[in-house]
Amino acid sequence: MKRLILGILLALPAVCQAGVVSGRVCDSNGIGIGGVPVSDGYEIVTTAYDGRYSIDTKKKLGLLFISTPSGYEPATCHGNRPDFWRLLTTPADEPETVDFALRKVDDSRFAFLALADNQISNRGGDVNCFTSTTVPDVNATVGELRSEGYEPFLILLGDQSHDRFWKDYRYGLPQAYSDIERMNARVYSVMGNHDHDPTATNDIDAGAEWRRFIGPEYYSFDKGGVHFVVLDNEEIVENGPSLSQDGECVYKNKVRKAELEWLAKDLALVDKSTPVVLAMHAPLLAAPGMEEEFRLVNGAKLASLLAKFDTVEVISGHTHVSYAAQNGNIHETNYGAVCGSWWLNARIDLGNDNNICRDGTPSGYAVWTRTPEGFSNYFKGTGLDRSRQMRAYDLNCVEIDNAELSESFLPGRKKTNEVLVNVWSYGPGWKVEMFERGKPLKVERVRSQDPLFLMSCSVPYIAKGKKLTGTVRPVFSWHMFKAKASKANSPIDIKVTDREGRVYTRRLERPQPMTLDM
Repeated sequence: MKRLILGILLALPAVCQAGVVSGRVCDSNGIGIGGVPVSDGYEIVTTAYDGRYSIDTKKKLGLLFISTPSGYEPATCHGNRPDFWRLLTTPADEPETVDFALRKVDDSRFAFLALADNQISNRGGDVNCFTSTTVPDVNATVGELRSEGYEPFLILLGDQSHDRFWKDYRYGLPQAYSDIERMNARVYSVMGNHDHDPTATNDIDAGAEWRRFIGPEYYSFDKGGVHFVVLDNEEIVENGPSLSQDGECVYKNKVRKAELEWLAKDLALVDKSTPVVLAMHAPLLAAPGMEEEFRLVNGAKLASLLAKFDTVEVISGHTHVSYAAQNGNIHETNYGAVCGSWWLNARIDLGNDNNICRDGTPSGYAVWTRTPEGFSNYFKGTGLDRSRQMRAYDLNCVEIDNAELSESFLPGRKKTNEVLVNVWSYGPGWKVEMFERGKPLKVERVRSQDPLFLMSCSVPYIAKGKKLTGTVRPVFSWHMFKAKASKANSPIDIKVTDREGRVYTRRLERPQPMTLDM
């Protein structure tokens, strides 16, 4: 009898009270959907069997959002951004009614593309580069996935625009998304440090423009039995405006306390056997060679919230380099930037069209597919076939006459018959082999810079009298592999096996001159 009375009460029309937001989550036929999480970014309630909910909120973030369940998607979009959130329009102490509409979909198989650091700001041709290279490449991949029976969506891993140029170039979040809408798929967005308002005095206010136009800074949704979580892990320093010498917000790689508390409530609704995909801007796990375990200030706390799950895939950007790392149940892939080294060759004529990251990774994005059998993913370089996962150098032919950049490739060095291979997505579970005329060579994983980045970006940049700063600086990375051949003119066969067992091959004919079109 108690259950019957409770059911009758839940089915009654919601009565709006001061500080309470009420409403209903329905499908396209007006039928209520039960068990849907509804949140203001602090508290989470779930809808009753008829789709009704009521949440007591202080409206601190000024919006309300739902966690879309598997088998559904928002019925409408803002541009190509799914409509799973609503701005709240009344004062905090006044009631409000907010409804959400979903439609049923078959998401037992799905695909998504992960793009890090678009950083389009309308200076020096970067917008044209984005729309003429990235957009058509993404749309071609989306089309291929649809032909294979998937309905792909995009996850943008932060820094869609660049806060430093919002005002000077009149190109902020609305303008960036007008170009992002050229991509033919629904977009879920992660907030990056450059997506914060640089004039704000605290982290909440710095996200106001994002919330007004893009939606919540953190949220979750389900697809095909997978739980996706999107977090904002860039906390703007308090008591600003506190700007760097470059005029950008000063920030910490950190998930703010209230957001972690929300996450704990969100994950409490998810079974531990459910695969989790966590999308953030700054990486969680340290790169190979780093002494620390986590790159977030409170990374250990975040990892503890994820500890109960069997499978956690973290995808991130921010660094403009590529690496993969494993820590217990957490596997992370940190992706190089869509903008390469900040669209360097578009901004400044360096005499070549190479758009690569400072570790040599080409501009590109990740392609993930999910079937009942599990996940599969690969890196797709912009303008490159998906089989291209490496670049190989005949070090006998690599000479870079600039000691400021690297002593490793100075002219006059002894010819060692060594081959250097940059495997962009290398991580746990991968294998790299090299053969000289069928004979296996000893392969050593090394910490090295990428010669093509030096020649394409750093050398001509310095030649123009400019100082290497930020993403223009080359880095040493650990996805480099070296082997020594017995002769200077023998071809080297390279075989790379990824963690899913896919094999990529390349034959390096030697001698192989170092050129800008490698």
